[in-house]
Amino acid sequence: MNTHAEFSGSTTALLVDGVPIELISPESLTAEMTGHWTYLLLEGAAFVMQGMHPIIADVVDRYSVARTDPLGRGIRSVDSVLRWVYGGLEAIEEGRRLRSLHQPLQMRNTEGRRISALDPGAYQWVVATAYITTLNAGPLLIGREFTTAEQEELLRDNVRLARILQVPMRGYPTTREEFDAYFTTMIETTLRAHPDVVDGLAQLRRGLPHPEALSRIPAPMRPMVVVAARPLLRVVYLAMVAAMDERIRAMLGVELSPRENTRVRAIFTAVRMAYRILPDRLTYFPIAYHARKHHQCIRAMKRRELNSAAYRVRPKQPTG
Repeated sequence: MNTHAEFSGSTTALLVDGVPIELISPESLTAEMTGHWTYLLLEGAAFVMQGMHPIIADVVDRYSVARTDPLGRGIRSVDSVLRWVYGGLEAIEEGRRLRSLHQPLQMRNTEGRRISALDPGAYQWVVATAYITTLNAGPLLIGREFTTAEQEELLRDNVRLARILQVPMRGYPTTREEFDAYFTTMIETTLRAHPDVVDGLAQLRRGLPHPEALSRIPAPMRPMVVVAARPLLRVVYLAMVAAMDERIRAMLGVELSPRENTRVRAIFTAVRMAYRILPDRLTYFPIAYHARKHHQCIRAMKRRELNSAAYRVRPKQPTG
């Protein structure tokens, strides 16, 4: 891999094999939303929407361990996302790794059509769901809807992520108007309420682990695991549904009751209050905490550099 880096403001611009790519800034809104532990609760909404894409659903059904090891799958997915956002040059390597990982996942569906995990439309949809989920989770994450400027910032970073992950960019939306049209088209022409997705949501609403995942636990321990897991799975369900677009909820036949809405908002209000009180070391994933501290230290050094001089003649400062 041939990589050349240039720095402009808080964004690192790379030339990777001749292709311009920008990394996500650790001080960006995207990094702020992704870096907190609550991201674990919300990423399920993106998984659900991904499972509504027929190609993704077929590939997952054939190859994925999502049903037998949902926790492991979730942790590995969060690890990957954190590398996209906070990994620096490792984000580029992670994009390459993911394409290599998914390249062998090819099959024929029930209609006899040959499909691949790297199908351009399906691969685009995976990254698009990250923007949709974050956008809809505004009331939970920050206590209000995102402003227009914040939505545009989130979309710019989503496009950056798409390039980092080597998503085919032809037809990928880069403006809010394009994204709204893209999302509507996906709902009307591609997505469907896959039975596995509907069944999985029903299990979560009851606070029950997936039967296949439960079967991997020693029989004597299963009753204890079911009881212990029920409150957490219920919270995961509430957060997932709250972070879904209303049209997706309608397709899946799920909706939160007024009581459930009140509960999930109360939970996230308490979380936001805790985030304001607790030290960052406890509220951010480790890689996010250290990346943000590193970035803050560099910025502090640059401020000191501008406010002092080692020589009587100050060197010309870079612009941008």
